[in-house]
Amino acid sequence: MQFNYLTDEGAIKFNEHAGTFSIDHAKVKEAVRKLTHELLTLEAEGSYDKAKAILDKYALIRPPMKQALDKLKEVPVDIEPVFPLAK
Repeated sequence: MQFNYLTDEGAIKFNEHAGTFSIDHAKVKEAVRKLTHELLTLEAEGSYDKAKAILDKYALIRPPMKQALDKLKEVPVDIEPVFPLAK
């Protein structure tokens, strides 16, 4: 949801030619502030309909993200990371 919202606000951009994403650092802070405001307002109002509407709009995998995730299908997932300093 956050990814799509930030993309719509221009804080994350997709380069179709390269198939990569980039961050517009100048827009991130304001976009996160707006999203936070929207979510906290929804929570305060307790509006199920508004919450459902925002989830319907943003909580999905859009084609550019699907394309990026598809590139990762061959990445092994059987690797168990070990963080010795975390023990």
